[in-house]
Amino acid sequence: MKRSLSVKCLSLTTIILCVSCAVVAIGQTRALPAKDANGASVRTVAQETETVVARIGEYTITQEELKARLLQDIRPREDDNLEDPKPVTAEATLRKMVAEKAMSMEGRKLGYLQDEIIQSSIERIEHQQLVRMLLENYVSENMSIDESQIDRVQKADPNMSREQATAVIQRSVVTRLLEKFYNSLLKKFQLTKVEKNFAEAVRIHQRLLLRPATPRRRGEYWIKNSQVREELSDAETALVLATYKGGQFTLKDWFKALCNIVPPRRPANLNTAAGLEQLLDQALRTPILVAEARARGYDKDETLRSRIRQVEDQRLFYKVQEQKTKGIDEPTAEKIKACFEKDKERFGQNATLKVDEIWCEDLATAKKVKGLLGEGEDFETVKKDHSLRKDGKAHNVYPGGEGLFWTQLWKGEPNDVLGPVKGFYESGLRWRVVKVLEKTPAKVPEYSEQIANRVKWAMVARERQRVLAEYRKELLQKYPHKIFDDRIKGMDPLEIAMEPADK
Repeated sequence: MKRSLSVKCLSLTTIILCVSCAVVAIGQTRALPAKDANGASVRTVAQETETVVARIGEYTITQEELKARLLQDIRPREDDNLEDPKPVTAEATLRKMVAEKAMSMEGRKLGYLQDEIIQSSIERIEHQQLVRMLLENYVSENMSIDESQIDRVQKADPNMSREQATAVIQRSVVTRLLEKFYNSLLKKFQLTKVEKNFAEAVRIHQRLLLRPATPRRRGEYWIKNSQVREELSDAETALVLATYKGGQFTLKDWFKALCNIVPPRRPANLNTAAGLEQLLDQALRTPILVAEARARGYDKDETLRSRIRQVEDQRLFYKVQEQKTKGIDEPTAEKIKACFEKDKERFGQNATLKVDEIWCEDLATAKKVKGLLGEGEDFETVKKDHSLRKDGKAHNVYPGGEGLFWTQLWKGEPNDVLGPVKGFYESGLRWRVVKVLEKTPAKVPEYSEQIANRVKWAMVARERQRVLAEYRKELLQKYPHKIFDDRIKGMDPLEIAMEPADK
């Protein structure tokens, strides 16, 4: 009797990751809008429903995406040293999200997808995804295990559970399957190594390793990506190390594979042709598997194309931000000193509250807890009876951790019991009752080189945010967009963040 086993099992996934050179997962994303014969976006009825709160170009933003972003935006920012937290609104956050889409659109228009670093990053992710699809499908279609095999493993080791025995068989079967599959692909694609070029490749490797054009910093002993981009001639870049049906593997490809290995784990024998060939054999797995994946049409998969489009948008967004803010000048010593003098406390040791908290299931419980404490019941006893964290200990809280709730907490004095008040609990918000134990005001620091450096970078960060905010306004004027105000009316970020039972 045989039974098929899912490739989603941890043991199989682990093996597949190893064979495909450390596949990196990409988050799920919605498919891009369909196109008509003229290339125009085709809107479905579902996309026109109230779940869509904004549209720009071919992009849409849904209520769920907006809610997820609001949950991020209400979280305090530890690096916000110059300004108090501002209220987060659905409208402001949505406009920022739309503007970010516009930044990706602008990046495409400016041709940033041709940037070598961006190209290489996207290519690597697409190849990883193609390899994952190919191997998972192949294993799923070809692997089966006899119950008798599992019985034999358990008989050999009676202490092994059936799940453990199955995992052992899986690892063995998948390893054999994938090795056989890869060897068949080597023949199919007629892989041929160009061994006559190995010695030259070793020489170039040694040059980049031992004689970099730009001296490395102390402690850096490895070949860097920048060297591969800048120190190879066109002829060296194109030096062919292997050919296969429909493609070739060059020295630049080999160096990319090398640079994907963290320096301490890079082979030590790359000063020899044998060492170079060993790494070549490993590196060739991806292009051969990708060639097969494309031959099977996996590169046309709509979900994959949508994922890669999302990665492109992300890289373009970062590139546009980088280009727009790279010219920001550092403030002068006079401006830094003036900024410090204006608000010294902000750059000193933070104000601190030592508190004990009772986290509650819902508002009704929080009100009950506050009532019990008001009647004189012991705080520890009430916490054990009602808190979501019964073993919680007294601890310090700071402005950077409490964010918009800090002002409310700071009004309390030692021995005061505050609440019900909201607070950040795991991934959302919960109601709590807070007992203030100690209150320590912020300490005003003496001006020093260390403080000046802290003020400087806080000012640079603020200027960067100002520049980007102005740029977002420009792009929203440049790119037509639609925000459905009626679909976000009354959307309160704090209510969204509360668990359903708390509302």
